[in-house]
This record gives sequence, structure tokens and C-alpha cells, in this order.
Amino acid sequence: MENSQNKRTLQLDDRYVTNIQTAGNYTYIGKALCGSATASAVWQIKRIDVTAGTIIQWAMGTQDFTNIFDDRAAVGMTYS
Repeated sequence: MENSQNKRTLQLDDRYVTNIQTAGNYTYIGKALCGSATASAVWQIKRIDVTAGTIIQWAMGTQDFTNIFDDRAAVGMTYS
């Protein structure tokens, strides 16, 4: 089964950029300071899971800006 992937980038204020990507039942929303590389550990990431209702969880269980957006769906990335 093929996952559809969508990518959107929004700039909501002058300091932060928001990166939104959808893969299957998950939508990942990353927020970081403008100019941040997606491979840098400076992202706040939340995942919206619509598998059974709507569940919103934070990457590694934290709202801190300490995650790598490129790793949002990696095997070791946990959400709670």
C-alpha cells in the first residue's frame, strides 16, 4: 500500500517556520526558528494520528525544540 505524502511550509510569524507533512494516517507538524535545517536538532514536532479518532502527541514526549524534523517517522522516534 502506497502512502500519500504532502508537504507544506508555513511562516506564521517572523521568528518561526512551520513544516507540515502527511504520510498515511499521520500528519507531522514541525516548528523551528526560521532558517533551521530539517536535519538539525532544533525542532518541536507533534504528530496527529487519525487511525482511530484524532490523537495529538509530541515527539519524544516533549514540547521542547530538541528534535530533528527529518527523523519524525524514524523507528526510534517515539510519540506521547
